Amino acid sequence: MLDVWLSIRSIVAQEDTSLKTAVGIKKFCRELQLAMKEKRTKVIIFFSFVYITLQTFCIPGTVVLNAAIGALIGSLGGVLLCTLLGTVGACSCYILSFLVGTSLVEMVDEKLMKGKGLHTIRRQVRSYRSELFVYLLFLRLTPILPNWLVNMASPVAGVPLRVFALATAVGIVPQTYLSVRFGALAQKRDKSTRIVSVWDTLLLAVIACALIFALKVKKHFTTSNTAIGVASRAQEAGKTEVDILPGV
Repeated sequence: MLDVWLSIRSIVAQEDTSLKTAVGIKKFCRELQLAMKEKRTKVIIFFSFVYITLQTFCIPGTVVLNAAIGALIGSLGGVLLCTLLGTVGACSCYILSFLVGTSLVEMVDEKLMKGKGLHTIRRQVRSYRSELFVYLLFLRLTPILPNWLVNMASPVAGVPLRVFALATAVGIVPQTYLSVRFGALAQKRDKSTRIVSVWDTLLLAVIACALIFALKVKKHFTTSNTAIGVASRAQEAGKTEVDILPGV
């Protein structure tokens, strides 16, 4: 793997290659496609290890890896692999947070989110206990709370690992696709300078709003049906009590 690392390092070290801008990432993906044709399998294994490590320890950089993997194996294979790696990495962070305990999560939240992030997730988890899957999907699709906080706070807030993993696997697909697609199209000499366009952002916002609307509607009808059921049982109980009274 040392040769892979040295090759990638030499590409990044080029003067016009920066991983901090969309143009630089596109340049990196283009050079990666040309340089790694004979080492593709080793590069994918290397990127997979780095990907899970970054996700486990909440280190930024997965967008670049999504684009790089897309450049190497295309959109379809890239989305499938990156979704798998993202889910495994997020679950690793979940398990690590569970093992470390609440104190460290609270300390990180206090330092980076002023103590508001963990409190918000705990409150919402209690509120949407019966609809945790939809709520976590919403968090994955919107930038309301950062993904690293969702990964770290979920076990502390009482989110089951199975629900967390499933919601993560589904919820990260749209944004993963956008960055993988960007890398897969790196060879095309277009003028795109954005990984996520305004229209992509609007589409994600519409999907997120639709999820919340569906959740609110379901919760409303569930509450209404529960209230009707309670009232009906109370009425039947009252009627039965009247029927058994002597002399009535």
